[in-house]
Amino acid sequence: MDRVRIAIIGAGISGLTLSHALDVFAERYPSLQIDIYEASSVLSEIGAGINIWPRTWRILKTLGLEEPLLNFLPHIPDDLPRLVFEIRKVDQPEGFHILDMTTPGGTTRLHRRTLQKILLACLPEGRLHLSRRLSSYEELENEVRLHFTDGSTATCVMLVGADGIRSIVRQSFVQGSVQDKMDIPTAIGEASKGDAVWSGTYAYRGLVPFEKLEESYPNHRAIETPVMHVICYPLPHERTVNIVAVASYLEKEGSIHSGPQSTSCDKEEDGEVQHLIGVSKWAVMSLVPLERFSRGRVVLVGDAAHGMTPHQGAGAGQAIEDVYVLASLLSHKLSNTSTIPRISEIYDAIRCPIANRVLNLAREAGHITELIAPGFEDVREGDADVPQEKLQILFEGLINKWKWVWNDSAEDDRLRAIAMLEE
Repeated sequence: MDRVRIAIIGAGISGLTLSHALDVFAERYPSLQIDIYEASSVLSEIGAGINIWPRTWRILKTLGLEEPLLNFLPHIPDDLPRLVFEIRKVDQPEGFHILDMTTPGGTTRLHRRTLQKILLACLPEGRLHLSRRLSSYEELENEVRLHFTDGSTATCVMLVGADGIRSIVRQSFVQGSVQDKMDIPTAIGEASKGDAVWSGTYAYRGLVPFEKLEESYPNHRAIETPVMHVICYPLPHERTVNIVAVASYLEKEGSIHSGPQSTSCDKEEDGEVQHLIGVSKWAVMSLVPLERFSRGRVVLVGDAAHGMTPHQGAGAGQAIEDVYVLASLLSHKLSNTSTIPRISEIYDAIRCPIANRVLNLAREAGHITELIAPGFEDVREGDADVPQEKLQILFEGLINKWKWVWNDSAEDDRLRAIAMLEE
């Protein structure tokens, strides 16, 4: 039997998780050859905290990652009601509580580098190829030929673009596709197809040691419980607080990002927020929802497929769900070089509508946290006379946008995909 050669572009969370999932499922179908091509010469630890919802945790358990991950978690994930966010209005000298978001199982926070290190430890020797930056690819009759900037080439029967928000694979993939599926400013037309666009948001991200925050602001709520918007939550194993402070400019949403990226927090803001500032700043990029995540022998996963704003805490989780479904299909007994295009179609049919829905929900949730909503048109930053009851109704709507997290199941999606393959 011919070996099914899988080329993964990118050694981030989605690429490494796909590689590991294929190994876990390999006993079902051992004829897979997997290669990961990474542009960097050294894998860096970019990023900060990530959310692991119960639906994501169940996948990680299935992939045998429970034991190493538990060493870094504050408690064993479960389905008990747990506080996710304490929502407060803080753009005034004296902030006040709006409501709490409590969900089944809550969410577990983990530093991105922790998951990356665990996945790297599982990686077979010789699979990861560093300093191999993809320049282009060409689809042939029964395979895909990869071209790298160093002049080398490689072939595979399935190319997986796991190369992030600025994906080279996606830029080639979407040529000729219609992307404009989102009611955002016409400035989106300035972007080339496949390019990430600016969400209009700057995120000030960083990690503050517990000890430093305790010294600066004793008993700050972020050491034990999260607040919003600034978003703060503890990473107990790291003994740090993860911070994302957000400044949004709605009129810039969908534009090409340019110019200075630095702003400063007003000294009149809530005193608790002041002790969390002093972090790195990022222009938050996102994608216009793609029409499809796969075509022929090329598929996109993770941020390459659906790079989204962080307002659903779902970017990493959606990437893991992508590769869980894809690995289940590729490891099936019906998987072979001739069925790869069918597997590609099924992956797209299952994952594209789900991930794009979450991408759109993240955008909508971001607007709510910035009080960009019907009935709030006249509210300005720092307004202290917004009725608390009105805010409670608004943020109850925000919580409703998270219901998919505990109402739906990635396992159901995987089983639907398998059933489609077996038809």
